[in-house]
Amino acid sequence: MKKFAIGCAVALLLVLIVGGVLGYVFVWRPARVYLASFAQLGQIAEIDKQVVNKASFTAPTGNELTQEMVARFVAVQEQMQQTLGVRFADLKTKYDQLDRVEKAEHRQPSFTEAMGALKDLTTIIVTAKRAQVEALNKAGFSLDEYRWVRARVYNAAGIPLSEMDLTRIAEAAKQGGQMQINRSEDEQVPDRNKELVQPYAKKLEEWAPLAYFGL
Repeated sequence: MKKFAIGCAVALLLVLIVGGVLGYVFVWRPARVYLASFAQLGQIAEIDKQVVNKASFTAPTGNELTQEMVARFVAVQEQMQQTLGVRFADLKTKYDQLDRVEKAEHRQPSFTEAMGALKDLTTIIVTAKRAQVEALNKAGFSLDEYRWVRARVYNAAGIPLSEMDLTRIAEAAKQGGQMQINRSEDEQVPDRNKELVQPYAKKLEEWAPLAYFGL
């Protein structure tokens, strides 16, 4: 009986050791990667506070863009792309992966899929965010005006706009890994908007990953 008890104890110890190793490899270690990503992405909200123009924005009648708005928006995109340099390709690769899921499987990427992409991009996204805020200040944008202009520009170009809300990813994790990707709503596009945006159609397709990752 004593040998049997010792044998059970040894077996239980082995189970605990194996379980601990597996838990570390498949649960804790991946969780640590995600938590590190959360910590870095947590800078986004603080960086946004550096936008100088904090005025509320009222959309113009008829949702019409102006040439000046489009020019300022383009300048912001160009500065982000220039700052990222060759790293912009990494952003586009991850965007293409997630975009294929939405188009081919007709569903939003799961939390795990999104985090799998984000864990390799956090440094790039934070760098782009800093460049964005610098460009917003140079162009005189508030965050509200910029987001409104961005949505109108992409709608006018006929490019569906999806955006990952990076500031809420940590909150999504606490709620069981459910994450909402925001989509721009279909709306009547003024002819003037199409006219202003048309010269940038190809560039907007190239810049779509910036919008997708909340930039």
